[in-house]
Amino acid sequence: MIYYLLAMKSRCIALVMMFAHMAFAQMESFPCETPNAALFSLFATGKLAGLYVHDCAGDGLHALSTSFLKPSGTPPAIPETAEGNPPDDAAYVEWTCRYTAGKLQDGNTKTAWVEGADGNGLAEVVIVPCLDLQLPVEIWAGFGKSESLFLGSNRPKAIRVAIIESQQTDPTQYGTYYRDLSIVAQHDVSLQDLNGFQSLPLPTFEVKTYFDERVGEERTASYFLGIQIISVYQGARWKDTCISEVRNVR
Repeated sequence: MIYYLLAMKSRCIALVMMFAHMAFAQMESFPCETPNAALFSLFATGKLAGLYVHDCAGDGLHALSTSFLKPSGTPPAIPETAEGNPPDDAAYVEWTCRYTAGKLQDGNTKTAWVEGADGNGLAEVVIVPCLDLQLPVEIWAGFGKSESLFLGSNRPKAIRVAIIESQQTDPTQYGTYYRDLSIVAQHDVSLQDLNGFQSLPLPTFEVKTYFDERVGEERTASYFLGIQIISVYQGARWKDTCISEVRNVR
């Protein structure tokens, strides 16, 4: 009987902890606020101390570009919820992240990363985190939502394409922090002024393995694609430079 009561008590404690964790997770939200100016130094020096990657697509990826366009207009209101529940700010978060790097891999060519710098966005940088760089890659350069938006906005004409390597990772509750990043290969690519997918040739690089002393095993290094805008096809109405999608060809 004692063992049964102890087991039931342990189970109740575990359930309380689980629900407390779920409530905490629900309270976490990731609006897109500050871009990552440190990415300029990555392309200038070939090195970066650290980079947080929240996910492959969606919200919370503001750290993957040196700038992004802030939405215009009034943000969605955050409605009140029942007492004890976190506010439902999903619509507000999506609004803040409308033009961030999270739109590059969302599978939707009607959304786009739109740089937010003054002028034509020359030298702006965006990181694409979740590609298999051993497979062919293609890019939709420009805002693919409509022909008028495509022609009205800037499209990348020449870009610098970099392979970025990290051999140190620290998983977090919501993403991964990569340390000691370096550019291991890069070259410049001229793009067609095409409202559709086109091939994106990658520089040749060697996939490396390393011994992770923390887990006592060999691991494969992590690799990301970096893109820097060199020149643009000028938009008829706006100076914002856009990229709708970057994906593997399978």
